[in-house]
Amino acid sequence: MELNKLQVLSNSEIKKIDETTKEILEEVGVKVCSIDVLKIYEKAGCKVNYEKEIVKIPTKITERCLEAAPSEFKLYNREADDFLEFGKNLGYCASGHNAIFIFDDAKMDRRPISKEEVGTFAKISDYLTNVHIVGIQAMPQDVQPKASILHALDAALNNTTKHIYFSPENVVETKALLEMLRTVSAEKELLKYPIATCQLSPISTLTWSGGTAEAIVEVANSGVPICFLPMPYCGVSGPITLAGALTVHNIEAISAIVLAQIVNEGCPVIYGAAWTNFDMGTGAVLIATPESCLLSIAQAQMTKYYGIPSHCTAFETDSNIYDEQNGFEKIFNTIATLQSGINLIVNAGMFSSGMTVSYEQLIVDHEMVSFVYRYLKGIKVDNETIAKDIIKKVGHGKDFLGEEHTIKYLRSGEHVSYKVSNRNVYDNWKKSGKPTINDNAKKIANEIITEHKPKLLPRTKQEKLKEIISKFEINNK
Repeated sequence: MELNKLQVLSNSEIKKIDETTKEILEEVGVKVCSIDVLKIYEKAGCKVNYEKEIVKIPTKITERCLEAAPSEFKLYNREADDFLEFGKNLGYCASGHNAIFIFDDAKMDRRPISKEEVGTFAKISDYLTNVHIVGIQAMPQDVQPKASILHALDAALNNTTKHIYFSPENVVETKALLEMLRTVSAEKELLKYPIATCQLSPISTLTWSGGTAEAIVEVANSGVPICFLPMPYCGVSGPITLAGALTVHNIEAISAIVLAQIVNEGCPVIYGAAWTNFDMGTGAVLIATPESCLLSIAQAQMTKYYGIPSHCTAFETDSNIYDEQNGFEKIFNTIATLQSGINLIVNAGMFSSGMTVSYEQLIVDHEMVSFVYRYLKGIKVDNETIAKDIIKKVGHGKDFLGEEHTIKYLRSGEHVSYKVSNRNVYDNWKKSGKPTINDNAKKIANEIITEHKPKLLPRTKQEKLKEIISKFEINNK
């Protein structure tokens, strides 16, 4: 049987958080810094105070919108000729996004990342089997700063055919990014064949900036799935208690889900999270803590309660280098998040609290998630796998090496394969030069960079993307 899903909330506790969420949405409301968006809420029956920019959402509207949000939908690739069934799946894996540094092994230090390197990350992710979705790995630092995300999306679209995950900060960026996506998917309407997912986040506590709220309206009408990702810091922008932080997070996420469904009933939405703690002693923002793991599991239970697909960050580490802390933090929260039943995990290839990326880390994280996928499958027990007849046939003092049963299951996934882990005996490992896991990962990354050839965008589309970026840069100096 497969492993059971992890749980940290009882049914009564889930209901208590839900009831508190609806009560606060109705009595306290959320701040939305856009007159146009406040009008949308008001037209749908919500109570709006334009002077304070507060919208209060009646419970009946919240419940209607939660019911309207689809429980599953399709995520298409760049060519719109293949898709991922999303919503009831075992967690898909996406490479990380929005770092600003790349780790330089030669100098053992980080440096600002370039657009070309962002494209190389997309190329590696395009090759890796268990990276199902390509996140914008980092924001290139060698381009006009205001257009950084446009350049990042351009680099990704030109280096992978897989579904892309991106996160703008305002409506101006969002409009340009959607224009880029429409250009790439021109032959097949973006509304019907979404080739990317957009992440949008509030300003905690209980506040949506005008640019982000207006971006929700744009994306909801585009057909592109929207992942809403609140990120309250425990004790700062949310209560210090985990239940309190979860409740603030829930209020913020649902307030946006309601808006998206008001704008376009039935549009695809994702309940996202990037759980963050604030170290009161040092002032550091931490992402790889046991508390974050508990909140990821609780979040999975809340999304299941609402019947809405889920996203959460994983592969999280606050370590600034490749070390034991990096490894144990990543595997701990990756297992916890996937075993909770989250539909999409993001951030493969990242470390240093999400600020730094490396090709080697992406390769290692891919192997890590491959191990976790195998772990979650558990043990299949039936007449064939229990091998009663084969055991009787082999009998005493013999082996199973030549049996057809062994050959049949050799590459069936019963035993996970590995590429970068050191599994050789000491003497053979020593003879091969004592490679570390990162040495092995560097070798594989270089092979992928040299040999893998992603399907290119047509020249006309490449040029059109450049035109969109150029126009954006001129208009947003």
